[in-house]
Amino acid sequence: MYQEERLLKILNYLNEKHAMSVMEICSLLEVSRDTARRDIVKLVQEGIVIRTHGGVALPQLQREIATYQERLIDETDAKRQIGKLAARLIKDRETVIMDVSTTVQAVAEQIAAKAITVITHSLDIVSILSGREDLQVYVLGGYLHAKNRLFYGPSVIEKLGELRADKAFIGAAAIRSDGLYFPYEDDVSVKKEMARRSDQVIVVADFSKFLSKSVYRLDFDLVDILITDQEVPAEIRDVLDNKNITIIQCEEKAKNEEENRHES
Repeated sequence: MYQEERLLKILNYLNEKHAMSVMEICSLLEVSRDTARRDIVKLVQEGIVIRTHGGVALPQLQREIATYQERLIDETDAKRQIGKLAARLIKDRETVIMDVSTTVQAVAEQIAAKAITVITHSLDIVSILSGREDLQVYVLGGYLHAKNRLFYGPSVIEKLGELRADKAFIGAAAIRSDGLYFPYEDDVSVKKEMARRSDQVIVVADFSKFLSKSVYRLDFDLVDILITDQEVPAEIRDVLDNKNITIIQCEEKAKNEEENRHES
């Protein structure tokens, strides 16, 4: 098989699976590791794929799994608006679970409720709330993932199984018509347990998430409320309406509040 044929097979696989290991290339093409590596070098040089640990991925996936601190820079105004609105849903003396997400971090920054307990595995949320004496922070410990600034491992899910919360705030890497999507399989496992251990699940996500793609899915059935900054695309809104998920749009909320002020 010529190299051009092999490269086309690799790209066809990536279009379906988004990522591919060296061993998967060897198995699919029935070639040696050296040949697989030469094919990877060729695709990387052409700018078609990017290297990952142990293989290759499409550039889109690389953008989705950019470091947590890089993502924090994007859409800060939208995240701040969403965070302000979401924080109002937290009442005094409640227990809330807060996911690792730059938008959830914006919620943590604007909490006004008193005597609450926050459960999180986010290093940044711990840092934000550690200076407040009017609330408690429970850290879901495990191994430290310095790049994404979170604690991870089986102990996170195990500990969540022992807890109960009034609300859970989670983010998303992408939102499609069939659910929320995340770049890592472990993300979905943790978020599922957060949802199961909470009376109400609130997703906070700016509009860019409706235009993004990712790999691992979390079903909408676990969601109660979605807070975003712009109008939700029609096909996704229909799905959310059918599942009785409340949509709160920042711009729409602000407009209604302004109209109410004028009327009063």
